[in-house]
Amino acid sequence: MSCSNSDKSASRKNKINKANPATAIQVNSESISVNEVKLDNSKNSINSASIKNNQSKKIKNDNPICGTIKDMQNGDLKCYVTVVDENGKVYEGVGAVFEVCEPEKYVNKKVKMFYSLENVSDCQSSEPCGKTIKEWLISKIEIQEQ
Repeated sequence: MSCSNSDKSASRKNKINKANPATAIQVNSESISVNEVKLDNSKNSINSASIKNNQSKKIKNDNPICGTIKDMQNGDLKCYVTVVDENGKVYEGVGAVFEVCEPEKYVNKKVKMFYSLENVSDCQSSEPCGKTIKEWLISKIEIQEQ
């Protein structure tokens, strides 16, 4: 079986190939490609595998670490934060997880922000479509001394 046959039935994913019980199909949910893995049943080991993880692409985080939060608003997909860094540069629309979206606690406070790579809906409407994109979101905020 070749990768070009990966568009066939979704029910074949993660199932043992009945025609050849020594061949299994490995589907990596983090990648787009489907890779074939041959198993040696007598040794219970993998003889040959070319498994790639397409998540190896780095997602750059250009968001500020320290600054003063000027605005925080809950949106449909995430919390949107406006931050002024220590050099006076304004960052609008910085994403944050909903759990830290507390304007009454953080607005006009000097803070240190911690980020985590999160799945965010990548749909064209607010209706769920199953597509996500990885984004750096503020996941923790610590108020700093003024």
